[in-house]
Amino acid sequence: MSLVSCNNSETDVSRAPGKDNRAVNKDGGVTLLLKDADMMEVDSNPQYNTAEWNFVVHKAGRYDVWLSSLTCDTSTNLFAGKVTVTAAETRLEKRPVGDKIITDDKNLKSPWVRAQSHMGSIFFSEPGEYQVQLISDRVLHHSGDVNKVSQAEHTLINSLILRPTVN
Repeated sequence: MSLVSCNNSETDVSRAPGKDNRAVNKDGGVTLLLKDADMMEVDSNPQYNTAEWNFVVHKAGRYDVWLSSLTCDTSTNLFAGKVTVTAAETRLEKRPVGDKIITDDKNLKSPWVRAQSHMGSIFFSEPGEYQVQLISDRVLHHSGDVNKVSQAEHTLINSLILRPTVN
């Protein structure tokens, strides 16, 4: 199985028409970085903040979906509501709980850690171009450099990870 996104010169990637998004391919999966998404922030209703990516699936199959966040507090769920992920006629809605906490990420300095939340899985029935949409109050523009982010933000979405499931 192979899942590839648009415009990443470091990997074997197909360019899809439309958005100029990038992804990092690892272990047959894809990491869609928030900083590379087309984003919409709704000041009056932040629960409708949206990030979108286009990418190409070369082989059909089921993929686990993980939300990767940067946070200062792993004991409190700091999402105001559920996070919604849509792709391939599938809609996942869940309040992220931090299923995996990564404290040894060399790119982060204390008190920040990475929290990964399993959101569910999506089945891509055939190869082709797909759009992934992420909706949450924590979809906010940030540089990814937490040294430049106020700790008052507490939790920021960093990426969406899709990994092929093993059957």
